[in-house]
Amino acid sequence: MVIKYFFSAPKGDIPVGAEDLQRPFLMSAGERHPFLTLGDYFEAIKDFILRDHGMPLTAVLCEQFSVDIGPDSISEILIRTEKHGALYHLTSIEVIPGTQSLKMCVSTAVSANGKAWLKHECDLLKFLNSKLALPYLPVPYFEGDVKVYSDQGNESLSMFLTEWFENYHEWHLSMDKKGEKQGVRVWDLRNGHWFASKEQGFEIFRQASKILTLYYDTRDFNQIYPWHHAAGDFIVRSKGGIIDVKLTTARKYEPIMLFSSKDTIDPVVALTYFFLNLSIRMRLDRLDGIGVKAWADGFSVEALIHGFFEGLRIMEADGRYGLGQVRDLFSLVKGFDQEELAGLFYPLLDMYAKEDPGDFFVIQANLGSHTKELYEAIQDFHLRDD
Repeated sequence: MVIKYFFSAPKGDIPVGAEDLQRPFLMSAGERHPFLTLGDYFEAIKDFILRDHGMPLTAVLCEQFSVDIGPDSISEILIRTEKHGALYHLTSIEVIPGTQSLKMCVSTAVSANGKAWLKHECDLLKFLNSKLALPYLPVPYFEGDVKVYSDQGNESLSMFLTEWFENYHEWHLSMDKKGEKQGVRVWDLRNGHWFASKEQGFEIFRQASKILTLYYDTRDFNQIYPWHHAAGDFIVRSKGGIIDVKLTTARKYEPIMLFSSKDTIDPVVALTYFFLNLSIRMRLDRLDGIGVKAWADGFSVEALIHGFFEGLRIMEADGRYGLGQVRDLFSLVKGFDQEELAGLFYPLLDMYAKEDPGDFFVIQANLGSHTKELYEAIQDFHLRDD
């Protein structure tokens, strides 16, 4: 078995040299680990995916390829550093048994806070994939800790192996070269960054809204939250001109508003507030992912309405909606005048102010125009009967 280490790069993989392995391991962009090296990190990942004589890994391969594959069948493993986030370090793993290959993802946490979140997210992904069987979140395969020993100290790294969404890319709001026109820019590291067309941008926002709606629980008000475009939580693939969106993470799954009692709150009211919050959150980003706070143009409003009601209709067809008919909810929402719609946003403002003052400032500045655009888009929307 041959194991190779790489740095993932826009123009292709960069092999990791012997001198690179001696470099300090970075906990974050400017923070070095007290003693771990990059070599320690790569070796820990290798030990994790080959743990227990490679049996957990080969079990994944057998399931994915529907054939029996033993540890001796693996001829090559490619390990690539991909991204360093606030909590996790992401590495892609390409396992090559014979003429086939399977790409997966290893998330690694070093800090105590990161380890707690990693464990929580792994459990949540298992729960959501088991409960709903939707194809939008990565499938978790296995998890565990790896001990690293050195003369300077010992460290424990927490890891879990998940599905890798190949050829899906992060995207963000961006301005054109003249700084005059806003668009959706896809971070395609292989073929170069590209701006989505109007139709593609609409589709990205529509699908993201549908995905979040499909995970909403109308009985317990649980939802995937928080999420943020600035964090790259949604990724996109364009294949044959067809846009497909996935969600990379699920940090929490619980109600976002504190209701006095689940028995006294009307679930239709709770769903209405899910919709209103979705309409706000879907428009927030940072320019190019790291720039100033950004607010998506009006096309996103129509897109999120389409995605929201499409998600509900799917739930209704599957017997998972449980609140009567989706058409009744649409009639309710369409019946609000603009002033009533504006008043409904007020209970959300305190939550926004506490979560992120920067986002709150942008929301405040745009809430008036947003209410108008949302009202007009709802009036123009037609719920299909099929």
